[in-house]
Amino acid sequence: MAATLRRPRLAQIAILTVSLIVAACSLFKPVETPVDKQEHAARLVREGKHAEAARAYADLAMQLPAENDNYELLSAEQWVAAADIPAAKQALAQVSAEARTKLAVPRALVAAEIAYAENDPTRAIRELDQVPVPTSPEQAQNYYWIRGRSAFLTNHPVEGTRALVERERYLTDPAALRANREELLSRVRTAAERGAPMKAPPKTDPIVAGWLDLGPVAVEMERNPARATAALDNWKRQYPQHPANAGVLTVAQTQMLVATEYPNQIALLLPLSGRSEAFGIAVRDGFIAAYLQQSAATRPRLKIYDVAAESVGAAYNSAIADGAGFVVGPLTKEDVAAVVPLSAGRTPVLALNFLSDTMSAPTNFYQFALLPEDEARMVARRVIADGRLAGVAIVPSGELGNRVAAAFTDELKSLGGTLLDSQRYEPSQPDFSDIIKQVLQVKTVKGEPSTHRTDAAFVFIVGTPGAARLIMPQLKFHYAGDVPVYSTSDSFEPDPSANADIDGLLFPGMPWMISNDPVTAQIRDGVRAAWPARTARTDRSRLYAFGFDAYRLVPGLRSGAPNGTGEIAGVTGKLHLDAENKVRRDLEWAQIRGGLPVVL
Repeated sequence: MAATLRRPRLAQIAILTVSLIVAACSLFKPVETPVDKQEHAARLVREGKHAEAARAYADLAMQLPAENDNYELLSAEQWVAAADIPAAKQALAQVSAEARTKLAVPRALVAAEIAYAENDPTRAIRELDQVPVPTSPEQAQNYYWIRGRSAFLTNHPVEGTRALVERERYLTDPAALRANREELLSRVRTAAERGAPMKAPPKTDPIVAGWLDLGPVAVEMERNPARATAALDNWKRQYPQHPANAGVLTVAQTQMLVATEYPNQIALLLPLSGRSEAFGIAVRDGFIAAYLQQSAATRPRLKIYDVAAESVGAAYNSAIADGAGFVVGPLTKEDVAAVVPLSAGRTPVLALNFLSDTMSAPTNFYQFALLPEDEARMVARRVIADGRLAGVAIVPSGELGNRVAAAFTDELKSLGGTLLDSQRYEPSQPDFSDIIKQVLQVKTVKGEPSTHRTDAAFVFIVGTPGAARLIMPQLKFHYAGDVPVYSTSDSFEPDPSANADIDGLLFPGMPWMISNDPVTAQIRDGVRAAWPARTARTDRSRLYAFGFDAYRLVPGLRSGAPNGTGEIAGVTGKLHLDAENKVRRDLEWAQIRGGLPVVL
């Protein structure tokens, strides 16, 4: 949250108190008084030096025991702002029990901020429920900020929207008001993406109802802007005086325009025959599905070239000669490398694979790929974020297993984690008992339950859905079902009955595979309806999404900034460019529960 929206709420009380007990100045040398120290702490807050401010308030608490609770609460608040939650909890623990009555509101606000920071929104709301709405505007806006955010996290968007709308009564700064509305738009969009109940109850305030109705529209604006205009126009007719019209929607509409400005002609280079035919056709079908989302009047010309029927160089040169303003493809690493010396930055290229590390990309050359190594790094970051610093891995033999294991291990080590052991398996093997016993050091004593190593806080598995459905039940059989299991998205495919075997599995997934919001469902169902026979092959499902997002990326790459903000909400994930012009994906996290993926 912006610094302008969070200021110490106890400072004024503390200043009044310490001003009554300032010691007289020495005649021989200056003495720093409590007032001086309090002003110094307040200055550190204004400068954004929150950890230093927290220490300064803690010193004041020790120096002035009668005001200990005031200053420890200020210290705790600044530790929260510094993102040092253990220190914030320690400061809060120094506050006396009497503060629950004498300083009830400040104590509850600080306790709620700590709970929210610890991702415990239910506890945050419980803390706020113990006090009335503050009368101080500064405290009231913070009260509704915490309550609103916490309600959204507990899947109660109606209550969350009401709280953030109510918060605006206490915001006088235009920048703070705009930030609140930007947050509201983001929150209702995310809630709609996750399938939260967005219907406003009868007699709901029109402002609140408007925000709730805007959620699904915002999802379409972000994920499928070519189809969003009609939905947005309908919302604006229904809510012509809504405050979202004044600012946040103007920006969103500008981003939507950028996302739909295509060149006059696009060339798509794919292998549509030969050994990579099936993969090329899946990508092509997804690309065309995105193309058809646009109205016929605004679509660019699209020419498709089979790079397996002629050399990729000949296909690329033909595309340029035919007038392509943007080239998408080719698909295989070899073909991507072959295009590099030909492009020379003349026409923008979005290659559908990454170049090797030894090759440099020319100007206007972008790269997009679905790499399992990237997902392995995401898993490493997640296990560390979950507080699981050491674990084991079970990965397949071969080049893919080596690449994924190396990416995971390197990222884990860079973040301070440890891979205790790693075992390889042959993709065709059905029995993983020996591997599990070895990697988890399972010990069996006759007549007693098996035990396993206690230093492993996670198991990272890599493999197909079939392999995952064999490994996880065998982990449970060997009494290791208590160890959390993480995987890349390759271990999941939709099949509720078969996926009961992998209940509990944690993995990063693309929206195409795990989201049920109406926009993604419409895109997915449209592709399946257009090509029912081909899309029946679930092992290629992600390639349709890959093709869809490849088309979505063209306007942003052409303008120099995807979606005007540096990010696109695609069906393969949140897409953004890195410094090497590679498109990177941020995925949603899901857990299998009852055979179905539940977005976390």
